[in-house]
Amino acid sequence: MNNYICVGRITKDIELRYTPSNKAVVQVSLAINNGKDDTSFITLTAFDKLAELLSKYSKKGDLIGTQSIIKNHNWEDKNGNKHYDYSFIINKISFLAKGNKQEETKKDNTNVFAEFGEEIEINGDFLD
Repeated sequence: MNNYICVGRITKDIELRYTPSNKAVVQVSLAINNGKDDTSFITLTAFDKLAELLSKYSKKGDLIGTQSIIKNHNWEDKNGNKHYDYSFIINKISFLAKGNKQEETKKDNTNVFAEFGEEIEINGDFLD
């Protein structure tokens, strides 16, 4: 099973981009608190609707939860040196808290999904 779950704060604003085949993509940099004085920084990638949702509803400082798969990339350069790399591909997201607490207290909390409009991602399915 290939499943990576983490909760962290977004470290920089998200920039939505599109591939040459018009596929939405974002890279999200997260700071993950591992305990006192121990923080990990990782970069995750999201595609399609998840990329669009992340770019539309989150920004630097927001707390999000992600479920991802880890993809490995192995290659050999022109000098014969082997290289190993990996990436985290998001397949589920949870919007947990806004980074600006003052802005959060101004919201009407009667409908917690109001700010997300008509599209909410739940277990990989989109509702209209």
